[in-house]
Amino acid sequence: MRFPVLMVGALVAAGLVVPVTVGQAAADPASTESVNLALVPGAVASAKSQRMTAPAATYAPANAVDVFVHNGWTSNYGSVGGGYDPAQDWFQVKLATPAPVYEVFSRWTSPAKPSQYELQVSTDGDCQTWTTVKQVANPADKDSQVIDQQDPVSCVRMQALATTSTVGYTLNEFELWSGPKPAPVVGQIIPVPVKQSAGSGPAWELTGKSRIVISSAGLAATAEVLAGYLRPATGFVLPVVTGSATAADIALSTGAVPDLPADKAAEGYSLTASSAGVKIVAPQPHGLFNGFVSLRQLLPAAINSPATGAGPWTVQPITVLDYPRYEHRGLQLDPARNFLSVAEIRSMIDQLAALKGNRLHLHLSDSQSWRLEIKGYPALDGTGCNGTGCIAGFYTQEDFKGLVEYAADRFIEIVPELEGPAHANAAVRSLGGVAVMGCQGQTQLDRFCTNPNDPASQRALAFWRDAIAQLAAISPAPIIHIGGDEAIGMPHEDYKWWIGQMETIVDNAGKRLMGWNPAIEGYAPGSNSINHYWSDYTGGGPPLIKPEWFNQGRQVITTPEWNAYLDFGYDGSPGRTPRTELDKSYSWDPEWVWEKYRNVWAQPAYGGPKAADIIGIEAPIWGEQMRGLANNEYMVFPRLAGILEKAWSPKVLTQDYDAYRQRLSVAGPRWAFANVNYGTIAQVAWSPEAMGTTTRFGVDRTLSNATLGRLAAGSIPPGEFTATIDWGDGSAAEPGAITARDYLASQRQGRSLMTVSGSHIYPTDGIYHGTVTYTRLGQTWVVPFVATGVPACTTMLSGTHNGPLKIASGIACFDDATVSGPVTVSAGAGLYASGSEFRGPVTVSGATNVLLCGTTVSGPVTITGATRVWLGNGECAPTKVSGPVKVTGTAGQVTIDHATIGGPLVVQNNTGPTLVSGNQISGPLSCSGNSPAPTNAGQPNTTGGPKSGQCTGL
Repeated sequence: MRFPVLMVGALVAAGLVVPVTVGQAAADPASTESVNLALVPGAVASAKSQRMTAPAATYAPANAVDVFVHNGWTSNYGSVGGGYDPAQDWFQVKLATPAPVYEVFSRWTSPAKPSQYELQVSTDGDCQTWTTVKQVANPADKDSQVIDQQDPVSCVRMQALATTSTVGYTLNEFELWSGPKPAPVVGQIIPVPVKQSAGSGPAWELTGKSRIVISSAGLAATAEVLAGYLRPATGFVLPVVTGSATAADIALSTGAVPDLPADKAAEGYSLTASSAGVKIVAPQPHGLFNGFVSLRQLLPAAINSPATGAGPWTVQPITVLDYPRYEHRGLQLDPARNFLSVAEIRSMIDQLAALKGNRLHLHLSDSQSWRLEIKGYPALDGTGCNGTGCIAGFYTQEDFKGLVEYAADRFIEIVPELEGPAHANAAVRSLGGVAVMGCQGQTQLDRFCTNPNDPASQRALAFWRDAIAQLAAISPAPIIHIGGDEAIGMPHEDYKWWIGQMETIVDNAGKRLMGWNPAIEGYAPGSNSINHYWSDYTGGGPPLIKPEWFNQGRQVITTPEWNAYLDFGYDGSPGRTPRTELDKSYSWDPEWVWEKYRNVWAQPAYGGPKAADIIGIEAPIWGEQMRGLANNEYMVFPRLAGILEKAWSPKVLTQDYDAYRQRLSVAGPRWAFANVNYGTIAQVAWSPEAMGTTTRFGVDRTLSNATLGRLAAGSIPPGEFTATIDWGDGSAAEPGAITARDYLASQRQGRSLMTVSGSHIYPTDGIYHGTVTYTRLGQTWVVPFVATGVPACTTMLSGTHNGPLKIASGIACFDDATVSGPVTVSAGAGLYASGSEFRGPVTVSGATNVLLCGTTVSGPVTITGATRVWLGNGECAPTKVSGPVKVTGTAGQVTIDHATIGGPLVVQNNTGPTLVSGNQISGPLSCSGNSPAPTNAGQPNTTGGPKSGQCTGL
């Protein structure tokens, strides 16, 4: 085993003794021969005894064959009662073309379902003659019936016979399958891909030999970002190179992808993993990034850890074809009410990217504060926040540009929002107060003047021209959000005039305006401004929502308050109401939105948002109750995963809540290892995953409260576990201390990793393989770890380096590297080399650690005053030095083991344990002044000259 594997902590496999089965990736319906004939274009649903409460489209038969399972057809339950004949109720689908039908799947709403019904088929063209093929009594809510009609049929009918309900029937789904109904898609990837199919054969493994191989140099920057996600947990070099890929590599190449729709080329990709390697192909770099996101999810959850783990890092064979449903998939954060630092925003960007989100909406101003520097307006200084113990802060324009760049490297656009004309108390106050920025006689503090005849409105717009121009200059995203909601009590015509003025300002700045409804009412006809639809809230006033919001063909982003607001509480946590439990955050579709304040479905009631106009989904977390990153993480995760799945994945694959929870169960450990404070709710059976560490001791061979193992088991309280440590040196096993954070919804606290730590003194300097055993109710999880005196690398190098090389600081690690000239290591620095070639002498003076493992040196090696020295080691391949070797004045251990040395070996005045064993030395072996004297561990050295001094007997 080569030494770099030791250095990155991947010497042994971290496997669970009690296996955990997560469910294999199943093929989706589009990739099998079985087809839902009710979805084939031209199929028509109809019914008798439909409920006709306005609007009629609310209960139309088409709703039962549109995939979305949370609406449907409802019978006319007004007739239930005396003399009601349930046999008058039927529902049917006429196929686009007569075809065999194998299985009928119905989904009912309890208790609104028949106690008895028949499935009937018709073979004539006008569906007048019916044959009963199945009688069903007391159907389940999810009711699957095999009818196996091998001869083509024209129509299939559900004919009601009896009921025990007084509310008629609600049929949410009626599916007609040409073959067996495919199993729900589970797998490990969220959002669920368009297509995925499990392969066969051995797993692919990411190792110290792996590289990121790119098809062109233009992909290098993106590949470096991606490699940066894998390096911390593995410790591998993962160099980014061009050329031919090997079986150990991850190959990223741009090119055509079969079966990828042309309009999805910007973000679509294909991914293939097998023992022959990993290949990600996409027409554009963004697609390669998305494919890499899926690859990360296929690796063990510990790949997300910032600390080095022991691996192994494997991926089961799989093929994926994937592309997004919508182009806008966003999260909104609200630092205006409670500030989030640049580092905290970056953390959220990483987690958004890990779920294929591509828009981060930053709400930068509100009544509480204005968070963005606007030059020339120093009073806008970020003071103010919301509530007791709130958090204030400020972004300079340089801070903002840095966030934009960080997000862009991860293919995320930051959509900035500066709020007006209401929600503006902080800005109005800072700009001179209502007397300057408010209309004559205005008493409200939280709004600019919107009266076109009042000079104050022109003063306000002058400020907004400056602010928007400066924002546009530092924000490359095409959209600027201007807020625009909840201008309660403001004259509506004045409000509309203001929005029109803002639209002109944003247009003149070269950007595209987006505003919360009802801002759409102020947009100029034919403009390209976007409607950001959330709800029809007017503070108790008359409804504003009307079909005119949706009949202009204007693009819309849906953010339904009822389903997508992440500051609403869940599972007992604090938060605004109504509560948005996990099922409610997933059980919706942007084409069928519940209008909370009117208690109707928006599409049938008001005509929109129309499916053709929807360009995306966004989930906001408002900041009134949020305090810092952990609060935001708890409220965002896990619910954001399902919302982004709605935005990315095909509609047909995002309707099975149970399958989604299984996918979510393996996402939890990923958040745990990334130290994300996610809500470990009981509705999900979180999968356990473990990782051992590589821990390092100093010259005293002592570990003090060292972290040895980590276990993610979000469904189990940590107090139910015990841990035992086997140190790997033959000493007795000892209890380990478990540190963990338990689930406490009232404090917005999720269960963390269960970290086991311990203290120990090893008998000698070396490499030890230990284990941590977690135990609970007879179950055990055995987690291997490595303890070593080898410090961690600070610089990783591979490839060819021409000319001399000087290592002035840190520990430089060479893996499969070639250096054409001399190598010099300065005091305080360190050198590790594995599988490398140095075509010149190596000179070390006052270094910390020197390791040459499986490495060839074409000149003398001179090491003076180091802390530790290893030339070869029982854990790695032999080293070959063409010239003499001299090691003097080392304070810690010296190991010269099974090396080939083409000249004299001198070991002198070293003060730590010294091992000289099994070497092939072409010249004499001379040892003097070492304390203690060198030993050979029973492995004699072969020399071409005399052995003298302390090495006479070696």
